[in-house]
Amino acid sequence: MLQLILGQLLNGIIVGSLYGIIALGVTLTFGLTGIVNFALGAFMMLGAYGTWYLYDVAHLPYPLAVVGAVLGVSAVGYVSDMLLFRFTRGNLVNGLLVSIGLISVFEALVLSAFTTTPKDLTYVLPGAFQVAGMFLPKIKLVVCAVFLVIIFGTYLALTRTWLGRAAFAYAQNPEAATLMGIRTERLQTIVVVYSTALAGLGGGLYASMYSIEPTIGTAYILKAVEAAILAGVGSVIGALGGGIILGVSENIGSVFFPSAFRDAYGLVFLIGILLVRPSGLFGDRL
Repeated sequence: MLQLILGQLLNGIIVGSLYGIIALGVTLTFGLTGIVNFALGAFMMLGAYGTWYLYDVAHLPYPLAVVGAVLGVSAVGYVSDMLLFRFTRGNLVNGLLVSIGLISVFEALVLSAFTTTPKDLTYVLPGAFQVAGMFLPKIKLVVCAVFLVIIFGTYLALTRTWLGRAAFAYAQNPEAATLMGIRTERLQTIVVVYSTALAGLGGGLYASMYSIEPTIGTAYILKAVEAAILAGVGSVIGALGGGIILGVSENIGSVFFPSAFRDAYGLVFLIGILLVRPSGLFGDRL
């Protein structure tokens, strides 16, 4: 039993890092634009399909396929921001409606192009490491490491660069930031595009671990929003912590309770935390 629990703990950390990378996009977007961008799940799905297409159809090396997919998703994110999201800045309801509409559009386009047949890239890096009687797939460890590097790299960029300090200033006081010469419109666009790139990266790496279909983004954006709220929307490192807590609670819970209730474990945990700390576990800005 102990070995099973330890295995599920490690799986929870790996899955939680995926929740965390998308939760990071959620918290950055909300902190700088006031929009909860549910379409990040659809951008994740686009990243997964873009990676599959570039690797399996265009025969690019897997790392180049992921990079190409992320760049493509970033371009779509930029166009979406220019045409749609920039008109919903600070308006939570309008931003939510636009993002939900984009989910339907992107899913319909992918369905028409690739049908509902699941795509599979789980053969990219086969094999597993055996540690204390547990088998850890190599690809999951690599993906988890990449996510951790990206999240901590984002944190360092926000705390050590001019752009990061500008983001902090804008999140704390938009009017003062504008008066200090910060080009707020450009800053918001950069954050939106970066958030969609994070989602695309999450999708590209997700495709190497699980089969993909047009609806995968819906479940993961809900998990990411849960993780962001659990951490406290606005906390960068907290997004990772919230994602890991959510992933671990789901995986450990599935050991003791029916797997049919898997999605409920995180919600129960979230409600319990919010009853004690309404601002979340790491409730600070960015």
